[in-house]
Amino acid sequence: MATEAGSSTFDVKAVVHPNRRTLVLTGELDIDTAVDLQGLVAQACADGARKLVLDLTGLTFMDSTGLSALLSSQSVCKDHGVELILTPPPRSVQRVFEITGMIDVLPFARVAI
Repeated sequence: MATEAGSSTFDVKAVVHPNRRTLVLTGELDIDTAVDLQGLVAQACADGARKLVLDLTGLTFMDSTGLSALLSSQSVCKDHGVELILTPPPRSVQRVFEITGMIDVLPFARVAI
């Protein structure tokens, strides 16, 4: 299942498994696309997923609004009792998490999912 977000440089593909959803993000997570991600996360939680994986390996860029969307996603998941897991992004995007100190705050996968 593919969901095209608002910008042509951002795409989300949803992979649905029993009790788990994976959203595979590609492109740029920024001010133009963050709201799309937030809506998809809220929908996955409302649909009854027990675990939500955000696959960040395909991101090419992320700004502070994208980071805020991920923090908001963490809060939404917590409110719905959904376990959130983030796969580590490419080095260029990971740098945003390191600079802001969020690398230890967000639930990055430490093992293969």
